[in-house]
Amino acid sequence: MSPIKVLDSAIQNKIAAGEVVERPSSVVKELAENSIDAHATQVEVFIEESGMKQIRIVDNGDGIHHTDGPLLFQRHATSKIDTDYDLFQIRSLGFRGEALASIGAVAKVTVETKHTAGNPVFIRFEGGNLVEQIPGKERQGTDITITDLFFNTPARLKYMRSMRTESGKIIDIIQRMALANPGISFRLVLDGQEKIMTKGNGNLKEVISDIYGLNVARHAVEIEAHDADFDIRGYAIRPEINRSNRNYLNISVNRRFIKNFMLSQSIVNAYHTLLPKDKYPIVVIDIKMDPKLVDVNVHPSKIEVRFSKERELNKLLESAVSSHIKDEMLIPDVSREKPRRQERPTQEALDFTAERAAPPQAEPSVQEAPRTREDQSTKSDYRVAPERTVLKETQARKPESSAPPKRRDTPSSVPHTHPGEKEREKLPYLEIVGQLHGTYIILQNDTGMYMMDQHAAQERIKYEYYSENIVQGETDGIPLLIPYTFEFPMNDIIAIDDRLKRLRSLGFEIEKTGIRQYAVTRYPNWIDERDPEADIDELIHFVSSKEDFSVNQYKEEMAIMMSCKRSIKANHYLDRPQIEALLESLRACRSPYTCPHGRPVIIHMSTYEIERMFNRIMK
Repeated sequence: MSPIKVLDSAIQNKIAAGEVVERPSSVVKELAENSIDAHATQVEVFIEESGMKQIRIVDNGDGIHHTDGPLLFQRHATSKIDTDYDLFQIRSLGFRGEALASIGAVAKVTVETKHTAGNPVFIRFEGGNLVEQIPGKERQGTDITITDLFFNTPARLKYMRSMRTESGKIIDIIQRMALANPGISFRLVLDGQEKIMTKGNGNLKEVISDIYGLNVARHAVEIEAHDADFDIRGYAIRPEINRSNRNYLNISVNRRFIKNFMLSQSIVNAYHTLLPKDKYPIVVIDIKMDPKLVDVNVHPSKIEVRFSKERELNKLLESAVSSHIKDEMLIPDVSREKPRRQERPTQEALDFTAERAAPPQAEPSVQEAPRTREDQSTKSDYRVAPERTVLKETQARKPESSAPPKRRDTPSSVPHTHPGEKEREKLPYLEIVGQLHGTYIILQNDTGMYMMDQHAAQERIKYEYYSENIVQGETDGIPLLIPYTFEFPMNDIIAIDDRLKRLRSLGFEIEKTGIRQYAVTRYPNWIDERDPEADIDELIHFVSSKEDFSVNQYKEEMAIMMSCKRSIKANHYLDRPQIEALLESLRACRSPYTCPHGRPVIIHMSTYEIERMFNRIMK
């Protein structure tokens, strides 16, 4: 083995570049962060051939003093920290003094800059060596150009991905910086085409519109929360606009974009039951905190951070997003475009809620169909007719009018509020029109037509009931004078034995009485009293089939499972009192917009959209 020796500084910089400069987007990130630290209000990024040919960043920041030119590309040379104590309260985006040295070691760099209190200077650096330093042009700020990236490290070039992939990474970096810094104008030009342009006026909602489009910005809900340590501000997009991955969770700390799984999971948890499976929200959140509470010196990329009070921050973030989102009226609008402001032609409106006057006649008798266990309800007993039931109005037809139907105090009009509700209405005023295919309830009000999925609606009602009684409810149960005895196959016995403690924590008193037999002497009070034995058997099977996780997760999954199995299904025709009871129960829900699986309960089609489809309103 050869003797130990200190590597040459050029080799050291190339090794460091392997961590700091992974790809062209890493160069863009480091240089743009320097511009932000220099108090720039405008940052322009010009990219050629995905950054492999040229990366140019121009800002109007403080600039670099001409006397600091020789130190610009030296490793660990920085103006952002002075002592080791500064590492515990980092207030700038950059601080390690590695970026320019690492970039200069694997590329050709030119810098033209002017400090507010210095002379303009032009510097050229190539492969780790200072080549030229001469007076520059009189322009406030810094103009830095990187060409021939990795020209002296061919192994790195070999593992570069496609041009499209590298360009996508650069776009992602600039988008996240723009969202984290709405007070800075960002412009990105790829191969002569402008891809991103933000105004930099401090309006985050406008930046969201510039990045994600007007439709996303229209569904943005402002988020704000504070405590003694954290100040959370930003926007969360309503759940009807979602994505198939977590890449749209934009979290920044003190205007630094970060990636943190626990914070991301807190946001996902805040959308619980509001999103379908494997769908994720779009969120832009900035968290302000004392720099002493966060450690950004974890990795050279400075994206991974650690928090001193992570549990408290996660709780505050989840609570803030959840409370603001669930305060919104989350009824999806299926209209294809927003109504334009224009004079609408006068036309007659049909009153579909009024019936033609008819001679009194006896209402046809309908036999009640036998109810199965899945049709039984814990809170309301919905009768299901075997044949389609015609919905009738008891009042005479009113004269037709050109005005939209007004609210009426009739049996078909569901009350606008339910007793004890003081907060803003979760659902608008709705009138029942009828039922479609025994599956969807047709409703209307002054704004247009609504369709409600009866199964999803009762799923939400039952989920909130079970969630309250299973997850937060008391564990005191109902004792049995004669125990229920259950027998299971041997392949289930090991799993059940392993989960007996968890079953007891749910309110069961269960003991093993034989090799394959179990006896239950008490069951929770949320079990359906009409057929508790079958429910208990089903729950034991459910619990035994699950992998090892927390009791609260067991309870949550059971609440979802039970609400789904016991809700009315498709192709079941309901009479008017049943529909009224269903809608009234839905009004009492905390979040009546989605079922526990994230599917919409009710959707809206505006009057404008309906009339436009029938060519009553021409474009």
